[in-house]
Amino acid sequence: MKFWLERYPSNENPRPILEPRPEVEWEGRAVFNPSVVYDSGIFHMVYRTYPSTLKESTPRLNRAGYYFENNISCVGYAQSTDGINFERRNLPFISPDTDYDCFSCEDPRMTKIGDTYYITYTAIDAPIYNRDVKPKVRIALASTKDFKSVTKHGIVGPPEKSKAAAILPDLVDDGKIGLMLTVSPDTGLSHISIRYYDNIEQLIGASSESWGEYFTKEQIVMKTQPWLYRGPELGAVPVKTKLGWLIIFSSEAMSASWTIGAALLDAESPHKLIARAPGCILQPVATYKREGLVPNVTFPEGAVVAGDNLYVYYGCADTVIGLATCKLNDLLDYITKYEAH
Repeated sequence: MKFWLERYPSNENPRPILEPRPEVEWEGRAVFNPSVVYDSGIFHMVYRTYPSTLKESTPRLNRAGYYFENNISCVGYAQSTDGINFERRNLPFISPDTDYDCFSCEDPRMTKIGDTYYITYTAIDAPIYNRDVKPKVRIALASTKDFKSVTKHGIVGPPEKSKAAAILPDLVDDGKIGLMLTVSPDTGLSHISIRYYDNIEQLIGASSESWGEYFTKEQIVMKTQPWLYRGPELGAVPVKTKLGWLIIFSSEAMSASWTIGAALLDAESPHKLIARAPGCILQPVATYKREGLVPNVTFPEGAVVAGDNLYVYYGCADTVIGLATCKLNDLLDYITKYEAH
């Protein structure tokens, strides 16, 4: 029997949990792609925004929608005690203010290690819509201990286009830090891989040249056929469970539609796929997922366990934020029926 996540507040009448605030300029047009950490009874959320000044530019040729001008994303912060009703701030938490992220800070993913929250995000240094200058799209890192001040650590991913990265919240591979990332994103060659580090300092200090060495023996987590419209992309920070690492990801597709998939990875060696649910566990069927700045999108960037429940937070049509839930054990039971061979 097919498994579906339950959309909040119900599958019969779903609605977003977070929408743009027109009166707040830096998030006046869109709030989407949230990452969440549940810690000591508090749901901490970081999320991507678009400003009120966002403007449609030229139409996209390969999918519905437009390129946008003034699409400078910031990262906002919000918190909640129930995982549903979030209190936001009026100022951005991470802003594009360095040479490597001066055009956008996009799609944050947050992990707590010790007393520090590490936030990976996509850093862009030039306008995407300006065809005269090719922007660098790379993985950057920031950290905070209190959500009051934030420290940027610079580019931590490869020099080539890459994004959708997350640090695993527990040690793997005999005590190493794992950085999971998406290589060749937004293409049929898109795939998820993982790189291991001895400690967080080594991750922060890794040179661009070391990525060339990594790709000669890349630890691939998940890939697909290159003839597809788009390969898989890492969604939420992986969740450690009794059966291994649960990853909630953006599924590969033959068209411009973004659905949510689920899989299990080995607890000690998360580059090894244990099982994967067939198809998707959530798709864009509600109006607020089918209509927006980018139509037909459900993109997961948050997955947390609270009690027996799994909360999955996702961007809807790159415009608002949705929530879907399930019993964690029910999803694990479903995925393990489809073991990888």
